[in-house]
Amino acid sequence: MRTVLVLLFCLFSWGAQAREALVLNVTLDYDQEHNHVVNQALFRDLARYLEQEVGRPVRLVMSQNAERVGERIRTASFDLVLAPGQLIGVAARHGYTPVARTEEQARVQLLARKDKAPGDLDTARGLRVVLPHRESLVSYLFNGEMNARGLSPSSHFRQVQYLNRYDAVLYAMEIGQAELIAVKESAARDWLRRNKDIAVVGTLHDVPAAGVAVNDQLDEATRTRVRVAFTRLDKTLEGRLARAGIGTFIPADHADFEFVSTRGFYTPEVLPGGTIVTAEQVRKLLEQGAKLYDVRPQTHYREAHIPGAINVTYHMNSAKEIDYDDSVDQFDIAKLPADKNAPIILQCNGAECWYSYKASRYLIKRGYTKVHWFRTGLPAWRGAGYPVQRGS
Repeated sequence: MRTVLVLLFCLFSWGAQAREALVLNVTLDYDQEHNHVVNQALFRDLARYLEQEVGRPVRLVMSQNAERVGERIRTASFDLVLAPGQLIGVAARHGYTPVARTEEQARVQLLARKDKAPGDLDTARGLRVVLPHRESLVSYLFNGEMNARGLSPSSHFRQVQYLNRYDAVLYAMEIGQAELIAVKESAARDWLRRNKDIAVVGTLHDVPAAGVAVNDQLDEATRTRVRVAFTRLDKTLEGRLARAGIGTFIPADHADFEFVSTRGFYTPEVLPGGTIVTAEQVRKLLEQGAKLYDVRPQTHYREAHIPGAINVTYHMNSAKEIDYDDSVDQFDIAKLPADKNAPIILQCNGAECWYSYKASRYLIKRGYTKVHWFRTGLPAWRGAGYPVQRGS
């Protein structure tokens, strides 16, 4: 009797789990109409299609507030996410697996008047810039590109203005309100044909326009069904998605969103006044007598560090952005060589780790002349097959 009750309980629990609704978040970019009745009907039909394919009820939640959706992704509030590329990148870093992406890539173009066109972002200093909504895919990539170049939009440009819609950005250029704008190539194509005095002065890295990510807490079978469902849509539903600005889906994984998941999140790719070095170059510098400083917290250092590295923690209280205020940080440079011309290597946990970037700038600002920033840090050292040590 007891065995029968246990079996009945297990069957009941399994049945309840099978009936539990999956929460599908659909977030549209700011060049797509969120409240349009046609789009509302489209995504309700998509949810019903997923119910049939996955075998579980699907509850649709639509949004166009990328910031709030990003917060809910970080707390794993959704089971499935269909969203612009930058949000799938966020999901890939916070417990979700990308399973599909749009076949069409999003390409961001930088536009300016031909008679005043800068050579690139570095030479665009002092211009008035207009961008789409601050949380849009375009603005995310634009600001990420600035970050990679070690440039702060607020100090590099005379003015930066964000407008909610992509077409408003184009109009701002038309009426002379903007001297440089960033938009999706697809949004500007027809407009450029009509405005012959506007030039494309640059393009940013292509990324998936949108994608689908599945919460890692779901079982593998469900994740597989979702992947298959999105990549085998019937032609009618696929055509409706194309008219909504999304289009065809193809299979995807973390690699497809690696770039967009790190753009703007990683440290800059330049260090004025210093030198960025590789693992091999660090090894050679150590052989030549250079000192290596691991500037992570002591607990990180004890877990694993490069042999010979000296732990001097950079206590970071400032924001992870280009225009941070290092006066709120603490770094005991008394533990570093007094000779400011001595070669120094600074390292932390990799390109996403800001400790060594800030420590490097801290020293350069205070007159050190041979600062070597090991940007890719401990992960790259391990990846090169070099040994690590544990303990203090």
